[in-house]
Amino acid sequence: MPRIEVNRSGEMEAFVQVVESGGFSSAARLLGMTPSAVSKLVARLELRLGIQLVHRSTRKLQLTPEGTEFYERSLRVLADMDEAERCAAAGAAPPSTLESR
Repeated sequence: MPRIEVNRSGEMEAFVQVVESGGFSSAARLLGMTPSAVSKLVARLELRLGIQLVHRSTRKLQLTPEGTEFYERSLRVLADMDEAERCAAAGAAPPSTLESR
């Protein structure tokens, strides 16, 4: 059975942008995507996680408690990814929290 490719970091980045910009349309403009595509990324993320991250309405977007927690963790994950890429590009090893065995 073929494995379905999931762009977890892309979904996470779209979700963070939606939260930070306050909506799907503004996030889409910043990401260079359509609002529909951003909405689908967040919906796919919610489906995969089995939870609702945001309450959607025509006027505003509100995070669920799970959405708030996921947003905070997503910020850390994305920052760690950026740091790892910067270190790799500079030829340095990223900081590790794993001990050698």
